[in-house]
Amino acid sequence: MAKCLIGNLLLLTPALTIAVTVSASQKKPELKKTKNGRLICWTPIFVKESGYEAGVDENGKWYADTAEGLKAVDEDGGIGFLPILEMSRNDFNSYLTEKISQVDLKSDISISELTNRIINLSFNVSTYWAELGIEWLKETEIDIGLKDKLNMLIETKQYSQKFRHKAFAKIKRYERLKIST
Repeated sequence: MAKCLIGNLLLLTPALTIAVTVSASQKKPELKKTKNGRLICWTPIFVKESGYEAGVDENGKWYADTAEGLKAVDEDGGIGFLPILEMSRNDFNSYLTEKISQVDLKSDISISELTNRIINLSFNVSTYWAELGIEWLKETEIDIGLKDKLNMLIETKQYSQKFRHKAFAKIKRYERLKIST
């Protein structure tokens, strides 16, 4: 049976699959309300000095903490994950691997899916986020839908020239990879 903290109150939850093996200095699973008012037990993984937090629940679902409550990445909470793009992708992978091992999360949480959602979302928000997202994007992660979207952004000149040049170069490398396979 795992433990979920509510302030100083401890809640035992039998369905929780996060083993509580964190030290006192690390974030522990806590009970928090979602935007729709449902209480979930989640573990903050990304914590910035600004108070921003993003984390995962006992089922491996990713959430961002907002003023309205927790929002799932796939339920309009994705924008809360964009600050992750301010890390380099290598730093993100190292950081995430370390944090997950510290809180002993179940091994099947979908990190690549989270990464792809964050990158794709970055292209819908602003030049700032799009430029960070294009830095993270690997050519092997491009599919026909993303290629079409990037081409549209290049053609409409919605984003900066820097972004458009990088997007164009990534598309060309993707096409070369596709031809060679």
